[in-house]
Amino acid sequence: FLMTYISSRGRKGTDRKAAILMLEKLLTFAINPLQKAKVLMALISAQFDDVPAASFMTTDKWHKTQSSVNELLSVLETNHQMKVFETAEAHETDDDVKYKNEPINLRGSVIGFVDRLDDEFTKSLQNIDPHTPDYVERMRDTVPLYVTIVRAQHYFERCDLKDSICRIVLRRIEHLYYRTDQVNLHVEAAVADLPSKADSSMIPATAVGNMEAIVHNLCTYLYLNAEPLLRTRAMLMHIFNHALHKRYYVARDLMLMSHIQENVHQADVNTQVLYNRALAQLGLAAFRLGKIQESFDHTVELESSARQRELLAQGVSQQRTQQLSPSEELLQRQRQLPFHISINLELLECVFLTSSMLLEIPYMASANANPEARRAPISRVFRRMLDFNERQVFLGPPENTRDYIMASAKALASGDWEAARDNIQEIKIWSLLPDCEEIKKMLAAKIQIEALRTYLFTYSTQFESVGLEDLSAMFGMSKNKVYALLARMVYNNELQASLDEVSGTLVFNMANFEASSRLQQTALALSNKVNSFADINER
Repeated sequence: FLMTYISSRGRKGTDRKAAILMLEKLLTFAINPLQKAKVLMALISAQFDDVPAASFMTTDKWHKTQSSVNELLSVLETNHQMKVFETAEAHETDDDVKYKNEPINLRGSVIGFVDRLDDEFTKSLQNIDPHTPDYVERMRDTVPLYVTIVRAQHYFERCDLKDSICRIVLRRIEHLYYRTDQVNLHVEAAVADLPSKADSSMIPATAVGNMEAIVHNLCTYLYLNAEPLLRTRAMLMHIFNHALHKRYYVARDLMLMSHIQENVHQADVNTQVLYNRALAQLGLAAFRLGKIQESFDHTVELESSARQRELLAQGVSQQRTQQLSPSEELLQRQRQLPFHISINLELLECVFLTSSMLLEIPYMASANANPEARRAPISRVFRRMLDFNERQVFLGPPENTRDYIMASAKALASGDWEAARDNIQEIKIWSLLPDCEEIKKMLAAKIQIEALRTYLFTYSTQFESVGLEDLSAMFGMSKNKVYALLARMVYNNELQASLDEVSGTLVFNMANFEASSRLQQTALALSNKVNSFADINER
């Protein structure tokens, strides 16, 4: 029957369900490991064939298939003389009854079975509403699936199947990289006592219990042995994992040394999505460390795009000018990541807009000294939102993240650092970050500094000098901090002024100001336009 089934597989009119039932019955009659392995491989293939092309495997069917894969791995683990790989010669079935545990190679693909099992699990998560108990229930299968993947890895290492090892290690990293170390340690505990662990030398005993070392060892193996595509994907996952755990400098150096950003546009779509996710996570990591400029640089490209959901594989972006065909839309939906892997888009936008505010508001204020500044905004997205907000006839109290940031930006522009700080700290999305209170303190300190810089840029044309103690009292900063900030601004030529240490004042150089007020600036611009108009008229 086994030979008949294998020859008829895939033909039109084949009753798949009947074939599965017959194979399950045949499995009970298998008298030796060889027969068991052959029937199990045929059974697993039949179970995967029973899934409709445009659908996904139901939970019950998936559990049965996983049980078959685990049983196959158990047979292979207990019978070291048997090897299953794709390039083995086909083995005749007639002599199976006489098998006496001699070394034998079977044609089959264990890695293919595990890959398909993992893909079907992902498909089912994509098709379940993430806000229902069903999704949480389905997520419970993550750990048993991870155990199956690790068992397959141990088997491939024992048989020294290099290509399969690389593919299965990448699958293992895919299950680890997006989760925190605390969660991963619980997952790793499930594979700590596997009997097949002795077959693996990839993770030394010293790395057990240290998730950073485990992920590092898995990625290093791929860097040394895998093909370029798998190496690139492993590198991006490694970067994401470092950034997730606030190891920003390690992640950034890994990104720069790998030169991935130079060739990523030629990569496949899934690798590009992974690159975008790593970039977004780098931006969040930089922000958590108070690196505002770096955070802005990492997130600006993503946030400036109208296709942000599509770039992160977290939704289908519908544009007015472009209608997707049903096949393209289906393809995009198939690429989407399960909900629990997603990066929170509102948090990403909040980090980007807050970084933009801290960079853009002082830059706009410095336009008094540099008229060219208005023509080249640092963040066009933020400037557009601010302009729209200022054009509103009536503004109520802030209701969402954007409203709070716009209210904070206006307060910052007028030098009211306390109102700016309160508005930013009112944003509820900060609670999603693990070090929420530290971030709020960091933002309060940054707002104090930027409010002082904005105040000096805005009113520098109105003062001859200003006392350091007055600035210190006004912005709630120590005198030493104020002095250090002013010295840096003078040194960088941001202010045309000098510091008088004896009197403790900042003395502005009035001779350098062509216009000392906005009225005079407007009048100057008008006179320049009239002069140019007169010149054109004379010609």
